[in-house]
Amino acid sequence: MDPITILFFAIASMIGVEDSRILSRKVTVTINPVDKTFDVRQEDLFSIVMLNEDSLAVVDELHGILAFDNRVKNNGAIGLVVDHILFSKNDQQLDARITGHYTDPKTLGETGINLDTLSMSEFSLINFTDWNFRSPDAVLQGNYWVWPADKPITFVLEPFENMPTTFLKHRQSVLTYYDHWLKK
Repeated sequence: MDPITILFFAIASMIGVEDSRILSRKVTVTINPVDKTFDVRQEDLFSIVMLNEDSLAVVDELHGILAFDNRVKNNGAIGLVVDHILFSKNDQQLDARITGHYTDPKTLGETGINLDTLSMSEFSLINFTDWNFRSPDAVLQGNYWVWPADKPITFVLEPFENMPTTFLKHRQSVLTYYDHWLKK
């Protein structure tokens, strides 16, 4: 799996958790290469829960994310610095917002966003049609989305729009787990 799916679709991957089970239906990413900041908004956090063990793993992962949130300004697994993780309820779903920064634009390569190392003038991201990528700031050139390295970009990914029904019936909102944690 390409690193970007791990970084942007799975919330815990930004703090170094591998094999993350908590995913988001829709992701809006804003990267400001001038300020070297990022803002990742994840809507409708969910997990695929087929067995009781899956449910326990989701609880453990959520606890790890919430514990990380209490330690401000931490390095993630790939060199990005996560400044804040904020959760919010939106009707019957749980959303998350992750903000942070980085010191070297090449760090974004670990997320699947590559900087043209010759000219340093543009970033690119491979186009996977299943990700349902869209952006007013990027242009599709061949099999890559490309945008200038000196301007902010916002893009949206909706990788689970066409989830197979075998998984869809096991899709469970993380809001239930979050509400249970709040009541403790």
